[in-house]
Amino acid sequence: MNIRRAWQGTPGAAAKGVRQLQVSFFWMMDLRRFRWVLLVDALIFPVTAVIDMTMGGSDQAITGLLRIAVAVINLVAWFDIRRHVVATALPLPPWGLPSVVAGQASVIPFLWFPFWIELGGDLHDALDISLLILTGVLFFFAAAVTLGAIVGRQGSLTVTWGIVVALLPLLGILQFWYMTFYRPAHERPRVNVVAELDETGRHRGVSHMRGTVTLENVGEAELDVLGAFYTVTGHDMGSAGHVMTDNDVRRALDKPKVGWREGGGETKVLKVGRLIRHGGHFTRGQKLKTSFVFDVKNDRQEKLRLNVALSLLNREGDLNQFTQCSSDDSYVCFQAELPSQSLLRYVLGDSPVTRVSLIRPSKDVPVPHLATEFLALSWDAEAKPEYQAVQKIDIFRDSRGVTSSVEYRLDP
Repeated sequence: MNIRRAWQGTPGAAAKGVRQLQVSFFWMMDLRRFRWVLLVDALIFPVTAVIDMTMGGSDQAITGLLRIAVAVINLVAWFDIRRHVVATALPLPPWGLPSVVAGQASVIPFLWFPFWIELGGDLHDALDISLLILTGVLFFFAAAVTLGAIVGRQGSLTVTWGIVVALLPLLGILQFWYMTFYRPAHERPRVNVVAELDETGRHRGVSHMRGTVTLENVGEAELDVLGAFYTVTGHDMGSAGHVMTDNDVRRALDKPKVGWREGGGETKVLKVGRLIRHGGHFTRGQKLKTSFVFDVKNDRQEKLRLNVALSLLNREGDLNQFTQCSSDDSYVCFQAELPSQSLLRYVLGDSPVTRVSLIRPSKDVPVPHLATEFLALSWDAEAKPEYQAVQKIDIFRDSRGVTSSVEYRLDP
């Protein structure tokens, strides 16, 4: 009841509270205090730009230069405020100086990126939250100055500063859109795969076979190879007079192509091999050809199938060394930490790793097959690392799976 009286007691109570908030706000927005916000921006942006250009190379050059330009404008605004405070005692809000408006409007797109990265993930630790609090404070001041310039009448922008205010935020948004959406969507791995099976000879019911796999990078980007395997399996073809029923068709279409067994015969794994080491590079226009030989008894299977499976990723930096991981349903399992192209993604990106496994045959997929996961590292209450599947951190953080298969019929 006392709380309600305090709120509703006098008509001016609410207005008084609003005035107090306004006083606090304008106290923070005083030029002599606000210039330290500009100084923080002028220091943070070039430092992070240099770090990102070191980590990401040419891919971060444009956005790095943009952030350095933003820092320079905020530094100019800092000196403008200093000159104004020394030269005159007239009160003036920050949005009364064109350079301040230009500098703060320019930082808004860059200050939104940390929120976009962190809100897309599922793991939020103390360091992430602290960084977002600092970013949120800077974002608040930048938005307040920009809004004040829009609705206020003081300090109209000159043509030069108006162009800066219009272009720099726009360029920052375009660069983020290009690096985050357009480029990953249009520069995905493209590899031509040619698989061949040939019989080179026969002796006493044993066929001498040769398999050949040719890979060619026909895309625009250099690739990191997460996994590259081939398998040779033997199959029974079933009765020559067998006609598939409707149920047979449905069952065949419900299963992956690589796992369909015609006629219900047993699938036998005859040969497995690696085409390229995990973590290997595949440059633009590069062609790799691998041949292998093996023997097969003609009375054990009626046809052979050569399957090729690749897991590829556009090269973004040196993959850290792959290490073995444990998996009960795989022949091999290895993982590596993914390179980060920027400091923000390194800090807020939850230490993503890629895990690649060659899965053992199962009832649903009766041949070995390649599986790639992107995981994020978290820590439980006992300080033990646990990996959780987090795909939202980077919506294009995904490998390009390439598969190809060819069959060869064995004559008795």
